[in-house]
Amino acid sequence: MISRADLQRIQSFPDNAMLLMAVVAVNPALPDNEGTALQTRAKVRMQEAGVPPTVMNQVLTDLHGAQMSSGKSALYIIGEDVFERHDIQADLPERFHYGRPLKSMLTGLLDLLPSAAVLAVDREWARLFLLQQGELNEITREENVRIDNGKSWDAMAQGTRHVPGTPGAGGSAQGSGPRSDSSADLFQNREDAEQQRFYNGMAKELGDILRLGHIRDLILVGPGERLAAFRAELPDKAPFEVIGETNVTGGTGWVNPAEILEKIQPILEAHRQQAEEGVLREIQEHGVMELERVLEMVQEGRIYQLVIPEDGAQFHLYRSHNREVPYFTGKKDVPESPLDGSLMEYVTLEEVLPDLTDLYGLEVKRLHGDQANRLVQEFGGLAGLPRY
Repeated sequence: MISRADLQRIQSFPDNAMLLMAVVAVNPALPDNEGTALQTRAKVRMQEAGVPPTVMNQVLTDLHGAQMSSGKSALYIIGEDVFERHDIQADLPERFHYGRPLKSMLTGLLDLLPSAAVLAVDREWARLFLLQQGELNEITREENVRIDNGKSWDAMAQGTRHVPGTPGAGGSAQGSGPRSDSSADLFQNREDAEQQRFYNGMAKELGDILRLGHIRDLILVGPGERLAAFRAELPDKAPFEVIGETNVTGGTGWVNPAEILEKIQPILEAHRQQAEEGVLREIQEHGVMELERVLEMVQEGRIYQLVIPEDGAQFHLYRSHNREVPYFTGKKDVPESPLDGSLMEYVTLEEVLPDLTDLYGLEVKRLHGDQANRLVQEFGGLAGLPRY
């Protein structure tokens, strides 16, 4: 996992540092990684990226260890006196970059790893998990202490009640008769009230935890009846959104987190697709399309959100060489900046994203899969949402 301290350190590398930043799919279960295939593929990709032999050999030497670790993908950061490998519990698309630090690459990487909370609920247990960077960790477990009235509960459970004055076994002055429905109802009402208090307390605690963790998405796991009862205790203006429900075999109280992780993957993917389809609809209704028009409005401060494909390294534009007087264009026939006459350089969108976000206060929204393909094919590969 990449910690917050790791992110801050990587983002603080000087702009003139020469670094290899690479995401390598090291999962040994992948057919593409059988035998020497991983080594061969990584070597070819690094050669294509212009990685020096000394840096390349550091990666190739380490790949076996990366496969033996717990991660499915490995993020390498390698430069002068720097060697870092961060193991990530998710299958990620491979990326290889050598040159100035490509700081937006980390943002794009984390976009592929959604954060969410998962609450597994049944009548007796509530277990809260946090999903971060592909890892699902249990952070709290609460038990609902059910009412136990001793003999009176035993009697009701057996479907009988004590009847005063009726001879019982051994000539006792008290015997048993049919269960009192009113007593059973009273007990059930008391137990329902206890469950309501339990769920209500969990809902409040959940809101506090997710607010502190800046997590908006919640998935509920458990029997439908229990989830409905828990939902009834959620406030109208909860600081989170329930994005889906599922259930697991064997009860939520003791289920393995790996089974929960497998069950929630389709929910996360469906939620991502739904959100990104919403972005495309908003672009159609209110957005700005075509590279040059988007860049013009960005530099006028009229765009608040830039919508791009998941890999901005596949998209190119031109940036003025003088970073003190920035100018961006998609036109090939503009050799010099109209602002100060400095030469224009051919760069990837990924390279200029930090400049665009810092200079113009942009939010960047990446689209993935089919939605990214639609952005390229229908909207020219880049779009913006105007501030007004």
